[in-house]
Amino acid sequence: MEWHVDHAETRVFIEQYIRILNLPVDRLRVTTERRVFEAWLGRRMRASIGGAYAFDARSDDHLILINLARIDLSMPKALEVIVAEELVHMRDRLDGDLRRHAKHGYDRIARRVAALTGATPEEIRAATTAPVRRQPKFTYACPECGASVPRQRRGTWSCGRCSPRFDSRFILRLVAS
Repeated sequence: MEWHVDHAETRVFIEQYIRILNLPVDRLRVTTERRVFEAWLGRRMRASIGGAYAFDARSDDHLILINLARIDLSMPKALEVIVAEELVHMRDRLDGDLRRHAKHGYDRIARRVAALTGATPEEIRAATTAPVRRQPKFTYACPECGASVPRQRRGTWSCGRCSPRFDSRFILRLVAS
């Protein structure tokens, strides 16, 4: 058992739902730090996720991330919902159910989390904060149709409206950076 959880309330919920779901803890690793989870997993994760569960087949460990930065802690049940959901994923894995979410907040997992936590479906869907999108660094325009295309990176693209495949006749031109 390896836990990197400094947040007291998170630790309480983890311990509570481990008992409720009757989960073994000998191969469980939990963290509230996305970078630690990425190191365990061996790849990067989107910063917009509120929580994540993964099974590491190399070590037979169950890996759980509770990304506090993305959880709306002003909502009374938000943290509890995220913790319960990730531990439900672990329970499913142990029971041989390898299915993933059909649609976050509307599927069988959301119904199980609602039954466990007493949260409403709306509370489950609103548990994470909305991601903040960065302003584009560059704006390109199509020389043919004039469509404006925002981009984070510089590069060479062609207009998707004028041609479904890359076409050098419709290469976008940088208009603002």
